[in-house]
Amino acid sequence: MHQLLKFIVVLIGGMALTGCGSDPDPAQKSQAPPIEHGIFISATDCAATGKLTIDQCGQAIDRAVAEHEAQAPVFASIDRCEGTYGVDRCDRGVDERYRPRLQAFFVTLANPAHAVPLYPPSKSLIGFQSPSRQPVSARDQTLRVSEAALTLAYENAKLSTGEADHSEALGNAASDIR
Repeated sequence: MHQLLKFIVVLIGGMALTGCGSDPDPAQKSQAPPIEHGIFISATDCAATGKLTIDQCGQAIDRAVAEHEAQAPVFASIDRCEGTYGVDRCDRGVDERYRPRLQAFFVTLANPAHAVPLYPPSKSLIGFQSPSRQPVSARDQTLRVSEAALTLAYENAKLSTGEADHSEALGNAASDIR
């Protein structure tokens, strides 16, 4: 009988320590994992993360390209565009006007996926800039950055626009992206 009593005491004590099988704190239960973001140059690049399918990435990037075509600043001459964005940072559109070169995409790795076009930075930065000209660092540790996008970001840092600012702006500074 003494052994049985000992067993019951141990069992009850163990249940008390584990909360008698009760549910965890509701606040902990409702916290979803943080949404990840990344910088990619293509749908294939994006899908390589394993977070989204190539179709999800492609659809988000297609919407970002449409946004670029509809809303990117346009210039009548290459000189004006390059005066704003730097040499070799502009492309001529089918309308014969010039726009900043679309280089990469800032992608929200969630369902539904969302992408924003990224342009060469206006300052010497290892990264890009958002449509509202907010810097987006490719070295931001909170972002997934593909190897191809990182290589392009380092090239951007080499093409100076004359505005020397070697500070590293964080990706979360791009308020129009998130």
